[in-house]
Amino acid sequence: MAAALHLQTHTCFHGTFQLSPPPRLSVSFPSLSRSFPSNRRSLSAHVKAAVSSSSTTTLQEGIAEFYDESSGIWEDIWGDHMHHGYYDPGSDVSGSDHRAAQILMIEESLRFAGISDDPANRPKRIVDVGCGIGGSSRYLARKYGAKCQGITLSPVQAGRANALANAQVLADQVCFEVADALNQPFPDDQFDLVWSMESGEHMPDKPKFVEELVRVAAPGGTIIVVTWCHRDLGPSEESLQPWEQKLLNRICDAYYLPEWCSTSDYVKLFQSLSLQDIKAGDWTENVAPFWPAVIRSALTWKGFTSLLRSGLKTIKGALVMPLMIEGFQKGVIKFAIIACRKPAE
Repeated sequence: MAAALHLQTHTCFHGTFQLSPPPRLSVSFPSLSRSFPSNRRSLSAHVKAAVSSSSTTTLQEGIAEFYDESSGIWEDIWGDHMHHGYYDPGSDVSGSDHRAAQILMIEESLRFAGISDDPANRPKRIVDVGCGIGGSSRYLARKYGAKCQGITLSPVQAGRANALANAQVLADQVCFEVADALNQPFPDDQFDLVWSMESGEHMPDKPKFVEELVRVAAPGGTIIVVTWCHRDLGPSEESLQPWEQKLLNRICDAYYLPEWCSTSDYVKLFQSLSLQDIKAGDWTENVAPFWPAVIRSALTWKGFTSLLRSGLKTIKGALVMPLMIEGFQKGVIKFAIIACRKPAE
């Protein structure tokens, strides 16, 4: 599907970039020890581990191809928000508008982080890290009258996101490009709001990911990370139980995910970089209806025929959806939100 995009240039707020064909991204990471004082309680071993350039490139290629292949079917059935919905516990899920729940996820994330609706204080420049086809970016641009830039590894997603922005007369406010979240193409201190909606789970180097979120945030800016995590480890635990790791490995295989980390790992990473007003929430209960709804949509005639046409990677992803439900139900998988603020100068 990536080859179907024609070579084109698109003027974004920070310069000119090519949507496709993109170079496959290759990143090498320096030692991570600089970010973690030796006297601080250690992070999970897999979070600290260095990631080789070759394995990262292979993972990034897999992520790009997975979303190149699957984004069309998702948009066709679920619309332009490629993330969980937020559901009030005890609500009538059977009659829920699941697309409305996805909008509510955005609104609840903003509320959790304390983002102001006051015109004088609302965000004016936003980056959407792992933007999908741009649903969050367009929503936030409309809500705040802000300029929003989105990055994704998928050229199909970037092309579709820009096409939707043009169609919705938002091209002067939002733009999208193929770029690496671990090496963002932005100067330091750029954005009032750094937004990462369900992209952190794809990051092979969590410390570098957090460092980049902090780097591009403006002084006084807010960072919001909504992501899949594994449960926090107990005081006497150094790792998950073997059966828990086996479950996560099967999910990683299908969705091109590296090692998972815990919510407390993210909190420690932000603490190590002296972020302020750090808080985290467990929204696992609030997203519980989502995966059953996705499975039901896949079992409709439209969903089934679209799935068959989409390709092997998407089919493989669909087959492990019940494992996500199992992970949530058994407490292995947590749906987390972490919000914090970069110190003002």
